[in-house]
Amino acid sequence: MRLLVHAPILTTVALLAGLALAAEEKPPSGGNVDMRWGARIPMRDGATLNATVYQPQGQKDPLPAIFTLTPYIGDSYLERALYFAEHGYVFALVDVRGRGNSSGVFEPFANDARDGHDVVEWLAAQPWCNGKVAMWGGSYAGFDQWATLKEAPPHLATIVPAASAHPGVDFPFGSNIFMTYDMQWLSYTSGVTGNGNLFGASPFWSAKARQYYDAHVAFNGYDTIVGNPSVVFQKWLQHPTPSTGASACPS
Repeated sequence: MRLLVHAPILTTVALLAGLALAAEEKPPSGGNVDMRWGARIPMRDGATLNATVYQPQGQKDPLPAIFTLTPYIGDSYLERALYFAEHGYVFALVDVRGRGNSSGVFEPFANDARDGHDVVEWLAAQPWCNGKVAMWGGSYAGFDQWATLKEAPPHLATIVPAASAHPGVDFPFGSNIFMTYDMQWLSYTSGVTGNGNLFGASPFWSAKARQYYDAHVAFNGYDTIVGNPSVVFQKWLQHPTPSTGASACPS
């Protein structure tokens, strides 16, 4: 864990966090940024992840690279990507496997550690990167930073996670109690598109939760009531406690 306490790394964390706050205050113009659409990043198992790469316009020398690995489709982080590229970094928006233009099947929390490692090392090997790679993002994109760190990729200089999801603690359940929100989120991340309007349709989700309650059915039927039968949802319900080696966490 020396990676997290080394003074220069902490300085980098503070710098990136400060740049992120500044990005909220002044929207980027994007006028002096170059884009590389559809970069394909190979994974060790043959899958490829899709990345949109943003660079300072006319970049001549290798620079540090930052990336966000997200199930919410890379375009959702466009403003951040433009801001970092305008301030001297290469920024890659990377779709997790099975989402956006990435190949494979998306299974939440299952593949992000290995995939994150492979993204780090691919970025570090590109001629426009100086070998230093950072991760940045929040929520699911905060979780997958910690997952990637566990794999100790040699060229990962730092991570900057915020509001990270903690599987088995705060999602998809808390205190071993599942939530109707699980299907709202799984619908948000179903297929390869963004589904943001569906995710934000509060009246729809309230009505489905009420329908489930009034029907007095078991919770494992909720995905059918929603209209999105989910293999992931059913798998989650079969494992109500996170595994910690040979034993399960206490209820």
